[in-house]
Amino acid sequence: MRSWLLRRLLLCVPTLLGLTLVTFCLSRLAPGGPLAELAGIEQSKPLTQAQLDATARLLGLDRPLPAQYADWLWRFVRLDFGESLLPDHRSVRAKIGEAFAVSFFLQAFAVLLMYGIGVPLGVLGAAKEGRRVDRVLSAGLFLLHSMPTLLIATVLILLFSTGPHALLPMTGLTTPGLRHESTAALLADVARHSILPVICLTLAGLAGISRYARAGVIEALRQPYIQAARARGLPERRVLSRHALRNGILPVVTLLASVFPWLVGGSVAVETLFGLPGLGRLSTDSILARDYPTVMALSVLVGVAAMLGFLLTDLLYVALRRRIEFT
Repeated sequence: MRSWLLRRLLLCVPTLLGLTLVTFCLSRLAPGGPLAELAGIEQSKPLTQAQLDATARLLGLDRPLPAQYADWLWRFVRLDFGESLLPDHRSVRAKIGEAFAVSFFLQAFAVLLMYGIGVPLGVLGAAKEGRRVDRVLSAGLFLLHSMPTLLIATVLILLFSTGPHALLPMTGLTTPGLRHESTAALLADVARHSILPVICLTLAGLAGISRYARAGVIEALRQPYIQAARARGLPERRVLSRHALRNGILPVVTLLASVFPWLVGGSVAVETLFGLPGLGRLSTDSILARDYPTVMALSVLVGVAAMLGFLLTDLLYVALRRRIEFT
């Protein structure tokens, strides 16, 4: 296992380098640039060409692209992501840290709810395969899976955040202008603002996890060892929980590889619609503003999260099914 783990970690190095190189090239190929606003696209009093050239030299944008990439790579090795190219010139690490806290808080609760609700629904559908309960669950989950995240968010806003008797706030993490008397009051306000985004994110992935769990458990229930367990007189609940679920849950485990980058990257649609300053919204704003250092740092963060997700998936496979060997 040690040699396998070492090989996997070594393979992450060229993968990460390739990801950064592709992101660097695509960001530079996009039209416009961080100097576009200064050049007069959105300003009534643009800077002179001499001032633009001086700014480009200050930001290192006048150098050849290979040199810019080499400089960024050297800083990345030292875990220095530089400063934002936006007028505030804030540290990229600080910007990502603030946005990460918001996205991780929301996505972690959403993932817990997705698995905590989706897996039991999938197991219930598998145990009642072909019956009315299974048909109703399958139809409801299919309808939920067909709805885009943006539509789910819009429906939730119309139901709970509009009209004279709105139950929940629509945007932001806190109430504007409200002074919180204590930490508990602040946390309560944040929790109230987070209910709709968390529900939206949960519903967006609930159907997929439930369908994967149902299919895996159904396949496990058709195996010979399940028939042998039933023949020994074991209760059906024990057969389902100790034998079928442990082997049928493997398809759901594979989803962790995609959950990790989703957890780190955040949801662009949800964070934008609900006005949340998370990683998804930061990614969109940085790409539109051509904030190269922030875009590169975010790509590295999501890439590392994806590789960690695949690694954790393989380890969980072995933990759940001992006969799988590392190769």
